[in-house]
Amino acid sequence: MYEDVISHEERDAMVRATLAEHGDSGVTPRHTLFFFHGEGDHDDLNEVARRAGFVTSGQGETTVLETTMAVDEASFTPVSAMMQSWAAAFRLDYDGWECAVVTN
Repeated sequence: MYEDVISHEERDAMVRATLAEHGDSGVTPRHTLFFFHGEGDHDDLNEVARRAGFVTSGQGETTVLETTMAVDEASFTPVSAMMQSWAAAFRLDYDGWECAVVTN
């Protein structure tokens, strides 16, 4: 239900706001995880993600993509859009992302 009420763009902005509260502008690259769930095509997601440079893991109805990247708005917006596109293409639920706080 949470995803139905708040868009991914708003959720992304909320994460960046939390990082900013801790003195993190998001520009320093850091380990970042993306989460997908559901009964869709995890194998195809893994293949496409690996070709795009992500490390993939998970089992069953969960896939986690990992990369090192900046998470400021300019850097992150196209990646967030790509994750949403992949979720739609592979009939999965994109559950968002997480990263460590890196003070700049």
